[in-house]
Amino acid sequence: MNSLQNNIPRGIVVIDIGSTNVKATLFDDKLNFLAGKSIASSLRDTTPYLSIDLDPVVAFAIGAIEEFDNLLPVDVVVPCSHGSSLALLDKNIELCLPVMSYNAEPPEDIAIEYRNIEPDFSEVFAPTNPGALTLARQLLWQESKFPGAFARVETMLPLAQFLTLKLCGVAASEVSALGAQTHLWNPKEGDYSGLAKSRGWAQKFAPIRPAWESAGKMTSAVLRGQSHVLTGIHDSNANFYRYHNAGEFALLSTGTWIIAFDSSIEIERLDPIRDQVSNTTIFGDPVACCRFMGGQEFSVIAKNAPPHLANIEFVASIVRDNIFCLPSFTDSGGPLPHTGGKGNVVGLIGDSDEFLVNLASLYTAQMTSVALHALGTRGRVIVDGPFSSNMAYLRVLATCLPQCEVMSAGEGGTGLGAAMLALLFSGHPWSKNPPLQRIESLNDIIFSDYHCKWLEKIGTKNSA
Repeated sequence: MNSLQNNIPRGIVVIDIGSTNVKATLFDDKLNFLAGKSIASSLRDTTPYLSIDLDPVVAFAIGAIEEFDNLLPVDVVVPCSHGSSLALLDKNIELCLPVMSYNAEPPEDIAIEYRNIEPDFSEVFAPTNPGALTLARQLLWQESKFPGAFARVETMLPLAQFLTLKLCGVAASEVSALGAQTHLWNPKEGDYSGLAKSRGWAQKFAPIRPAWESAGKMTSAVLRGQSHVLTGIHDSNANFYRYHNAGEFALLSTGTWIIAFDSSIEIERLDPIRDQVSNTTIFGDPVACCRFMGGQEFSVIAKNAPPHLANIEFVASIVRDNIFCLPSFTDSGGPLPHTGGKGNVVGLIGDSDEFLVNLASLYTAQMTSVALHALGTRGRVIVDGPFSSNMAYLRVLATCLPQCEVMSAGEGGTGLGAAMLALLFSGHPWSKNPPLQRIESLNDIIFSDYHCKWLEKIGTKNSA
């Protein structure tokens, strides 16, 4: 037993590696936010493929931890990241190949070859994602096109656990990362997939350890605090863990992706055509999910105008003018198959920032409702993350989901959920539920008629 267990940590630092930004956040033992900073994620658009420049990430993380330790002794550091990048390391724990960005586009021959070997949906409960989002397809690409470098690979790590290694020198894998639609994990069996085993990839992953376990103490900096570095967690699963005491609910984890977690749905009911997948919790349990790149689509429609301009009155004017935003504005999967990259607007299009933001809010809420309806979600829906403060989005969503009670939880889910692992590690798991705000529907016959027309235009009669 280490020296921190059964003693509540003083300072908790979460390092969250996102596709757009890398965030460092300091919390105290009551999970109060004390400080935060961020940098933009850096990509290398060079040979051999689009990759993530992780040197600035590691330097930023170490610098932020040292800075925060001056404010409050840092006893626990929790790495966190998306689940679509891997570090491939040689015997000297150096990268054999750059860490691939999930936005990299595989060569056509790799895409064809992967279709011939991809595992069945009934085993991995995830379709093959576009680009490099599926980790097994990344590995096939790297193994086939760079055999010399790949032959030197002795250890594989998910992205969050690569940061853990850099901070404390210990290599570990973790189930919420391995089970994030990677095709490397069989969620029902709680083990590596047949593909991962047959290709010899499973044997190269570092030993699996609990997300909340200390991998070791920081070797990359000297701190006042005890500096335990936890194994780390997949970002959306950190959101989900934040609500582990909330009873029956579906969680909408929002950001670049909008991902719904609904533990009441049997994963055998999932439909790969509608981008329904299984995630794996930090305890190894499969949970039914659906997803689409809602935050990215919002940004495309809004042309990066500030989301705070959203207001329900402006949305109402768009509805009255019969302006329809039709899917989809990315080619990254989602609830409406065969619409990728076909997004368009029908009607008289305004060009003001306010118009674009409210059109994006209206569209994204309707798309979210279609995804949840297809998943079979009923009951309470908790909206977490950036969209939880967009009241136009929330009220349209509540109106489109009469079978659900929509609640807003505010922002901070990923950071807070990850920080809660520090309390679980110390023997004092967080037992309080986050405050939730109930969202009222519009109760507007004009909007109801508009939404029915929108559903007809996108080719579905399902009323959400």
